[in-house]
Amino acid sequence: MKNFWTLFVPRPHYFVTPILINLNILVFVVLALSGMHVLSPDGQDLIAVGANFGPYTLTGEWWRLLNSMFLHIGIIHLLVNMYALANIGGVLEPLVGRKQFIVAYILCGLAGSLVSLWWDQLRISAGASGAIFGMFGMFMTMILLEREMSWQEKKGMVLNMLGVIAFNLLFGLQGGIDNAAHIGGLVLGIIFGGVLLMRSGRYIAQSYNMLGTALTTVIILVAFTGLYFQIPVANAKYLTMLEDFGIHEQRAMEVLQEMEKTASLANGGRYVSGLEEGIGFWDESIRELMELEEMPDLGEREAKEVEILLNYTRLRKKSYEMMRDDIKSNQPWMHPKQQQVLWAISTYVKELQYLREGKEGDPVADTPGSEHWQGTEYPTGQERPLFVIDGAVQENMEQAELDLHPDDIASVTVLKDSAAVRLYGERARNGVVLISTKQE
Repeated sequence: MKNFWTLFVPRPHYFVTPILINLNILVFVVLALSGMHVLSPDGQDLIAVGANFGPYTLTGEWWRLLNSMFLHIGIIHLLVNMYALANIGGVLEPLVGRKQFIVAYILCGLAGSLVSLWWDQLRISAGASGAIFGMFGMFMTMILLEREMSWQEKKGMVLNMLGVIAFNLLFGLQGGIDNAAHIGGLVLGIIFGGVLLMRSGRYIAQSYNMLGTALTTVIILVAFTGLYFQIPVANAKYLTMLEDFGIHEQRAMEVLQEMEKTASLANGGRYVSGLEEGIGFWDESIRELMELEEMPDLGEREAKEVEILLNYTRLRKKSYEMMRDDIKSNQPWMHPKQQQVLWAISTYVKELQYLREGKEGDPVADTPGSEHWQGTEYPTGQERPLFVIDGAVQENMEQAELDLHPDDIASVTVLKDSAAVRLYGERARNGVVLISTKQE
């Protein structure tokens, strides 16, 4: 037990390794105390605290490449990695010194994060294993290139290290393990170890010229930057756009949901500012969708979804502009032209649903009211409401709408739920639209 606790205590030739171990454990404990699951953390929780995830890392949050090195996906993942780090750090750090060890550790961790991102942009990646594999690769290369020991002296260490690396890579072939990060860290560790031995004339040394270390680091970071910007970002931006679109749509629809409950011609003016704010949200979504539409490496299915969303959003904006202008001119806003736009919107909603569910068929033909746009569903997607004009229930609303001109309407009132049923019975379960016309 006494020897066990020494793994966490810095000392002259074992200084950086225990600090790294303690830092990883501290991060895990803080996250666990804040509510993170200790055995199997939720993916969204990991993303929220900085795990490596393509849609965010590739759209400006590059710091996740470094941050993810100090996060772990459960306590088992943490313990396995810290055990491996203690073992390789206890051997390698005394050989190369603190500065080379920490530089190599961070660079190998970044290499693992980048290769993981290049291999699978949708994987949620976290952990120190890329950096640790780099340390294994670095140690093995330095032993192989070192000129003082004979092959007989090296053989046991090299074969043992190869066995450890091969076993872990084979184990990593099972699902859920990020072998791409392992390989990325390993390859850079091999390269970094080879560069160190070449710099010291193939003698292992604890002291290396800082200018050479700085130059090596700069060259590697420049290479990392080039690799980062070469990773295709279309699909990552597509997923980020979907998230932003959902937020914009939710906020833009708030005013419409409120209007559906309480709006009338008399109080319509109170909704003008909300409609204008909604138009701003639709404009922002249109801008993002148009940028995404121009990306040549966007997948076929994703490109189709962007096309549908762009048409949907443009119609939503048009609908809001029409309502705003009608309210400003003191005109009813639920007129046949507005209904036509709303019906067209519902067809795009259906088309998007078909695309996401992989359904066959014609979304337009399957949309209620396709035989005549006046039979449109309203934005809530409900059945057609009951229409009452000047107190008379309209059994054939299609013909009434054709005969009714917007200039003839004095007011429109919407009743929903129990209020509608109480006045007009079960046939009003989908709401009632009360229309009063201008009387001579």
